[in-house]
Amino acid sequence: MSTDIIVRFTDSYEQKVGNIKKIVGLMSPKSIIKIIDTLDLDANPRNSRLGSVTDAIQASIRADELSPTQKLFPFKSKGILLASSSYESLDRGRYRLSFASHDEVEGILDGGHNTLAIGSYILSEAEHALGNRPPKKNEVTIWDSFKQTWMNRRTDIEEYLSLLREEKAALKEKGISTLDFSIPVELLVPTDPNDALCVENFRTSLLEICDARNNNAQLTQGTKGNQEGLFDSFKALYAEKYPEFAAKISWKTNDGNPIESRKLVALSWIPLSLISSNVTSGDIEAPQLPLVYSGKEKCQEKFLQLMRDDRVSKAAGSARRELKNPQVLSALKVATDLPGLYDEIYSRFPKHYNKTGSYGKIGAVKSLKNSRNEYKTPFFEKATDNPVPDGFIYPLVCGLRALMEADDQGKVYWKTDPHKFLDSPAFENVVAQYSGVIQQSDYDPQKVGKGAMSYTAVENSMKLAVLMG
Repeated sequence: MSTDIIVRFTDSYEQKVGNIKKIVGLMSPKSIIKIIDTLDLDANPRNSRLGSVTDAIQASIRADELSPTQKLFPFKSKGILLASSSYESLDRGRYRLSFASHDEVEGILDGGHNTLAIGSYILSEAEHALGNRPPKKNEVTIWDSFKQTWMNRRTDIEEYLSLLREEKAALKEKGISTLDFSIPVELLVPTDPNDALCVENFRTSLLEICDARNNNAQLTQGTKGNQEGLFDSFKALYAEKYPEFAAKISWKTNDGNPIESRKLVALSWIPLSLISSNVTSGDIEAPQLPLVYSGKEKCQEKFLQLMRDDRVSKAAGSARRELKNPQVLSALKVATDLPGLYDEIYSRFPKHYNKTGSYGKIGAVKSLKNSRNEYKTPFFEKATDNPVPDGFIYPLVCGLRALMEADDQGKVYWKTDPHKFLDSPAFENVVAQYSGVIQQSDYDPQKVGKGAMSYTAVENSMKLAVLMG
C-alpha cells in the first residue's frame, strides 16, 4: 500500500549524478503539512525531540514572519532531506511522490528536528487562531506523540488553513502566524524511475547518504544497525512473544521507550555464544561473558558484526539486510526468553541467598532501598520484595547457558526447561554455592559482575545440577 502526495517547489533546480537526481528548492508550510500527514521518521535515524534546537528553529521562523524583507530561515537551516523512488514531475514546480507504508529507507532522511519544529509551530498557531487550548508539552515532545496529537487535531489545522484564505489580514493583526515563511528542501529521486536497476541502486545508496547527513551528532552503533535492519528479526520475535514488552524497547535514539535494546542484544550472546564460531568459521568470536554485564556496547558491536556477515544476512533490495541464517534465528528465539528469566532470578535471589547469608545487610543492597520499600523487576516491572544489584544477577543469567544446547543442525534450544529449573532445589543450591563468590568479592556487585570467576563458577554449578537431574 502506498500514499501519493503532491508537493510544490519554488526557486528550484535539479542536479543529476549517476543514479540519483536531486531537486533543491523551497517549500511552503502547506507542502510540509502534506509531508507530515503522510510520513513518519522511519527513515530518519533519530526520533526527534523538542528542545533548544527546535526552539531556535521556531524563533527563526517567527523572525521571518515578522520581517517584511529579511527572510533568513532558508539560509540558517539545512532544512529537510526527502527521498522517494517513485515520483512524477508535474508542471509549475510540482512533483507527485509515492511512499510505501512503513518504508524504513525512503521518506525523511534528515531534518527530523526541522519537521517537528515546523509541525508543532503550525499546530500551536492553528489552535491559537481557533481559540483552542494549545497542545501540552508531553503531547508534542517527541515525534511519535506529536504525530498522534497532529492527527487527532487535524481538523483544527484544516479550519486554520480556511481562516488563512478568508481572514489572513485579521489573523496577522492578532499576531497569529500566516505561514509566511519558506523551508529549504532537498528531494532525492532516481534519475530513471522506470529502470529497475537504477531504482535498486538508488535505494541501496540511501542508507549511506542518511548516515553521512546525520553525522553532525554521531549516531550510536545501535541506531546505525537499526537503520540497516539488523535488529528486525529480533524485534519481530519479541513482538510475537511479548507484544506489550516489545512496544517498550528502545531501538532508535529518542524514541522515548524505557528498555534499552543494547541490554537485550548483550543477553542474546548467551545463546549466540554456542554457535557464532561455527556460523562464521571462527571469524567472529563471541564476547567473554563478563562483557554481557560490563561491556554492552562491545556486545552490540560484535552483534552487528555478526549480523552484517554474508553468511548470516543478505541485502534486501536496499541497504537494509534480512536474517537468513537458521542457526542465528534459533539463538535469537531462545534469547527472547532471557528478560523474563532475568526477572525470575531477580525475584528469587534474595530469598535463596538468605539461606546462607544475610542479604539485607549487604551494603550495595542497602544503597538501593527506597523509602516506599516498593520494588519492581527490571524488564517486566513485576512487583518484588527487594532490589538486587545487576552485578549479582548477570552471572546467574549467563549461567543459564548450561541449560541450552545446539543440535546436529546447529540450532540452539533449551535442553532443560529454565522455568522448572529456577523453581527447583537445584537452583537454590546453585545460589548457595554462588554466595561464596560474592563473599570472596567483598560483596561488591562490580567485582562480582566483572569477574570471570563468577561466571565460571555459576555455569559449572548449573552444568552439574543438570547432570544430576
